[in-house]
Amino acid sequence: MVRAATPADAAAVAGVHARAGRAAWSSFLGDVLAEPDVATWAARVTEPGFVVAERTGRVVAFARADEQAGEVALLYVDPDEQGRGTGRLLLGLVLDRLRAAGHAVARLRTEERNTGPRRFYEAEGFVSTGEVLERTWHGRSLREVWYARPLL
Repeated sequence: MVRAATPADAAAVAGVHARAGRAAWSSFLGDVLAEPDVATWAARVTEPGFVVAERTGRVVAFARADEQAGEVALLYVDPDEQGRGTGRLLLGLVLDRLRAAGHAVARLRTEERNTGPRRFYEAEGFVSTGEVLERTWHGRSLREVWYARPLL
């Protein structure tokens, strides 16, 4: 079941973020997500376009469409849920929202060493634009590759 996120989802969303982040990033970012950051997610789950996916009453994934920027702002799937189509379902819903908001192209970014998600996005039709955003997050240097995909 997919639904709009509510403040009551903050702890579950923080848990999914921490587990998915550790699985994807620990080899190059270390233990930056050792503990779920509930306070951060309590503020974010009410942002426009934020949805959660549940399986048997438990939040297993979340995503957010940034309809103003035309971006897939967030897409995280619990490692135990990966490979079941949940990420693809949420990505499809986010792309539908961006299309309905009038965007002809969807954009997103992910860390260049984040190989699993990069393969997923490429399989879903996203192509690297050649743009890179370099930034620091929790004291670690990131190089985030931008991707784009037409919304025809």
